[in-house]
Amino acid sequence: MRKSVEPGRVARRGAHVKLSDVAKKVGVSSITISRALRNPEIVSEDLREIILRTVEEMGYIPNLAARALAGRHNGIVGVITPALHQYGFAGLMLGIEDRFRDTEFTVQYSSTLHHPEGEAGLLKSFLTQKPAGVVIAGAESYRDLLPLMGGASCPIAHITDLSQEPQTLVVGLDHYAAGAEPTRFLLSKGYKRIGFIGRGADVRSRRRIEGYEATMREAGRFDQDLIIGGDAPSRIGLGRELFSRLLESVPDVDAVFAQSDELALGVLIECKARGIRVPEDFGICGFNDLEFSSFIQPTLTTVHIPRYDIGYRVADMLLRAIGDEPLKEGKIDCGFSIIPRGSTR
Repeated sequence: MRKSVEPGRVARRGAHVKLSDVAKKVGVSSITISRALRNPEIVSEDLREIILRTVEEMGYIPNLAARALAGRHNGIVGVITPALHQYGFAGLMLGIEDRFRDTEFTVQYSSTLHHPEGEAGLLKSFLTQKPAGVVIAGAESYRDLLPLMGGASCPIAHITDLSQEPQTLVVGLDHYAAGAEPTRFLLSKGYKRIGFIGRGADVRSRRRIEGYEATMREAGRFDQDLIIGGDAPSRIGLGRELFSRLLESVPDVDAVFAQSDELALGVLIECKARGIRVPEDFGICGFNDLEFSSFIQPTLTTVHIPRYDIGYRVADMLLRAIGDEPLKEGKIDCGFSIIPRGSTR
């Protein structure tokens, strides 16, 4: 006997709807409904439409835990990232989402908020839920991750600096080169005292600092005082602050390579406030090629990272691994490009 709804309360659509309720409504077995939801192509188009319409009308929500018990995985792809709130990650997310759209998989994100010690905990949490696969985007260290990866029952793909440990299911770029080449570009434009601003908070930014330093040493122009960082994440105000400190310690600095476009914009604003002409007297190069970089005045020379492509290709690689398809490449270098604009000669 169906329980009556208490006075003053409204029955919620989908409340306590079970798979057997959907099966009874459609007139097929629960097994047929379950299989149709997991693999829609195994039933006829007419029956598939009836099942999907009934699921929608009744508000049935599949039990992912039960799905994981019944099959190899729960249909979830986990993505672990240092930060979800930063502009740079948006492009990666778009690429990942576009590749998983129209598949049976749902993407879930989890962020370490730049705390490397949380990476292993998040991976362990995902693995206990029997995911279809995991993407680790920008791990700081693989020391604690490797043992978990070795025992994982699902494929794990990686977005990394190419110097890091994983050798397969990897998409990324060489951040050492992404620090060296822009520095070489600024030198080629006649700038001599080139500063580097931004913290080395993770392995990728530290590799860029190493590339910058090596290039400046090769040119015989390295000076430790030209490198200045900050404790806070990249932001425009920090760019102004760091550049002001750099001018105090190295007054003859004539160019800056910034760890982000936000920092570079802060430098540009401070230059305008001080009457420093850009690019005639001072050159600025950013990193990430964010949207505003091509609209400010002068437009910002920067390093373009193909973030959408990286996200799409790592998702595609993971999908192929989940489906046990052969991979053409186990490690993909998506590279980078320097975009010369108005902030350099």
